[in-house]
Amino acid sequence: MSWYVLVERNDSLGGDNTWVLSQKVAVDGGRDAAVARAEELCRTIGPREEYGRLVFRRSETSWLVELTREVRDGSRTWSHGSQLHVSVAELVHSEETPPAPQPKRPWRRG
Repeated sequence: MSWYVLVERNDSLGGDNTWVLSQKVAVDGGRDAAVARAEELCRTIGPREEYGRLVFRRSETSWLVELTREVRDGSRTWSHGSQLHVSVAELVHSEETPPAPQPKRPWRRG
């Protein structure tokens, strides 16, 4: 079928571990092209200025990207960041989303 780069984002604070699929990038050219596009996205996705970036290869087709920036509030300084999972995947099945049902009319007397 077709190849995609999937990006999952976790911006949660306070230990919440909720990942959300934030991007699906269709790639022409097969698996190798998708891997190359994923590697490029790892280096360029998200804010560039004022953020640090660490890119970890987890497998041949999966990366973890950590974006961090320093935040200053008066005399206090802390780091704030987000994490991204970037992975290559082949679409192997697809079904169209069915249309939403028409709302039922309220029953009226008369």
